[in-house]
Amino acid sequence: MGSRERRVVFVTVGTTCFDALVKAVDSEEVKEALLHKGYTDLLIQMGRGTYMPSKDLEAYLRPYDWENL
Repeated sequence: MGSRERRVVFVTVGTTCFDALVKAVDSEEVKEALLHKGYTDLLIQMGRGTYMPSKDLEAYLRPYDWENL
């Protein structure tokens, strides 16, 4: 990202299953709003949920893969 300051949104559900929250922050509307407000990264800690967020966020924000730390 060069010299651009990173602004991160961190969404966490602990170890619980909270697919509704993960799905909501994965929506185009939320990602567009975050980008418009200047956020650069979206980190989602998913717990035991089954919903898998979109990996194709390049037009919006960069996803963070917690499984491959």
